[in-house]
Amino acid sequence: ASCQPDFLSDDRFCSNDPMFGSLWGLNNSSNPTIDINACQAWSITEGNNVNVAVLDTGIELTHSDLINNLSNLSYDSETNSSPSFITYSNSWAYHGTHCAGTIAAEKNNNLQVVGVAPQSTLMSISNTLSGTPNSRMKRADGINWAWQNGADIISNSWGSGVQYQIIDDAINNALQYGRNGKGTLIVFATGNNYGAVSYPANSNTNILSVGAITSTGTRSPFSNYGSQLDVVAPGSNILSTTWYNGTTSLDGTSMATPHVAGVAALILSVNPCLTAQQVRDIIEQTAQKVGGYSYTTTAGRPNGTWNDQMGYGLVDAYAAVQMAQSMGSADLDLMVKDGVDDIGDEPNNITQYMWASTDIWVRNSDDNGIEHQN
Repeated sequence: ASCQPDFLSDDRFCSNDPMFGSLWGLNNSSNPTIDINACQAWSITEGNNVNVAVLDTGIELTHSDLINNLSNLSYDSETNSSPSFITYSNSWAYHGTHCAGTIAAEKNNNLQVVGVAPQSTLMSISNTLSGTPNSRMKRADGINWAWQNGADIISNSWGSGVQYQIIDDAINNALQYGRNGKGTLIVFATGNNYGAVSYPANSNTNILSVGAITSTGTRSPFSNYGSQLDVVAPGSNILSTTWYNGTTSLDGTSMATPHVAGVAALILSVNPCLTAQQVRDIIEQTAQKVGGYSYTTTAGRPNGTWNDQMGYGLVDAYAAVQMAQSMGSADLDLMVKDGVDDIGDEPNNITQYMWASTDIWVRNSDDNGIEHQN
């Protein structure tokens, strides 16, 4: 795949989707400092050319607000076959479609809601999430299928009460081999047990583990937290798409996780050559220190100040995209124009010494001096 970024025009119009005003996580009119700054990020990108796999109960493939952003590739991990499907008798049948809408519901179609990365592509991977040993282990097949079929990001709004080596191995495979060795980003919900970060979110330090916050910036009471929490995202009263072509509001770290998967898609759309680790670092380094919590320098947390209730803080789509744009890659080049006649040919025989250029001013040391030096 090409590593050239895909930029959009600087159109600051936010969204004509009729329920946009209810999406406080994207644009919080009541508490303007408590959202992910989606509108600002959309002035740069909407997530073009990025594949986000949703490993869940399946996405409703005919949903009117999702259908244009769905990949033609999908997979059911329980049967090891394609396409994915929803078991509508399952009490969790709505869950995957809700997560998918937060990631990539279509924008400006005058319909329902909009996702964080509304031009990214959704890959549906279905599993009953029933909690049986077979169902849990089959999720490993879903993770492996995702990275092997081009997923840039895998969003996981589920947990397992039992650790399985097959799941750990699948996560390691994605992190190591996905995206032609750059790594597929793995995003996991921390869990809703009012306690410590649950498995698999706690199983690998290279997973991006996501807790939930309310619209006022406090940790959602149910949201698991502690030493393995990385960041938080909107997770209380989250409106999104649901089965039977509808919408509904839900609570959970399940709802927070797709916000972060969407932010990751925005990042990769402007700099597709970033590694999974670089994307994770960007998200952590640009997180907003919200909620009045005490964020401190913490051993083992190199990406800024951290708090055990909030991790590095609330993800910031706009700041993350800006940082991603500023990071170089092997396919991006900077030309320093040494003089008015310099057209980029090397060696430059017109202005042989950069410091002699009439267009470049040089100071040898950072001493606030105001005279040109050679």
